[in-house]
Amino acid sequence: MFANKRVVCALCAMFVSLMSCVQTAKAQAMEAVSHVYSIGGWDLVEMKDTTGEVMGFWGIPRVAVEVGNIRRLWFESIPSNEWNVWAFEPVAVYSKITDLKVDGASDTSIDFLLYQEFIAADSAVNQAINGGVSGLVVKGFINGDPLTEAVGALSDPDPMIDLLAVVGYPIAPGMSELLVNGTAGVNVNMNPTTKQTLDCLQSPDSVCNDCICTKTEGPVVVDDWTIIETPINNNSIRCTYTRMEHHSYWKTGEEPDENCADCTAGSPENPIQYDILVEIIVDWADVEHCPDYPY
Repeated sequence: MFANKRVVCALCAMFVSLMSCVQTAKAQAMEAVSHVYSIGGWDLVEMKDTTGEVMGFWGIPRVAVEVGNIRRLWFESIPSNEWNVWAFEPVAVYSKITDLKVDGASDTSIDFLLYQEFIAADSAVNQAINGGVSGLVVKGFINGDPLTEAVGALSDPDPMIDLLAVVGYPIAPGMSELLVNGTAGVNVNMNPTTKQTLDCLQSPDSVCNDCICTKTEGPVVVDDWTIIETPINNNSIRCTYTRMEHHSYWKTGEEPDENCADCTAGSPENPIQYDILVEIIVDWADVEHCPDYPY
């Protein structure tokens, strides 16, 4: 694990090959294991602990993002029915996964997070570049940003946020609009309506606000990792991990990318199935053989 070994390159390369997409009738309804919620321009990946409680949501953009923008978000459930929102770089995903595992995240949730990262819309665009954007997000901006209150005071902050996004400013295109709108001068960290949506998504079987598409994931079947070792020098080794993953899902609700049109696809009895080939390349230092797992 990362805590016991120094990682030279936490994530050097990721590769996903979509092997098949089929919809096959099932004899009985498939169990719902996890959810991904499409809200605004982002996907929020549900993260659960080993007891099944929702710890928070990992945010991945579906809209264009630039280096310098906020490109990953962690919506963390905290006591007193509140939320903290944290900004991360894509290169920090494995470090965050390590932290989530320490905090009690289930292996199933970790696998779903990785799967969503592998198929992310920006997975091949500047992911290896560290833009240095991280920290607590308050009202759609990094905590302490002088523009926070000014933009929040606008009757329509969207044009200003769109302009900031294009020039690579540290905001989250497609999500900052939802967080900042109407927050100026109010002692809250985000738009109250957005908070209500997060509260609703955290509650099992809730029917939440309009224009949210819910992707429900069934149990994932994963093959064992195949590992290829390649010595780099006397102190490090390159490990190439590959495995097949077999996924099933169905969708309900309204698609925010399509003017809130019905997004229903598949069902628990007749889910959509995907097989993907995942490859992860990790450089490890001070080890003689590759660990059994890449994270």
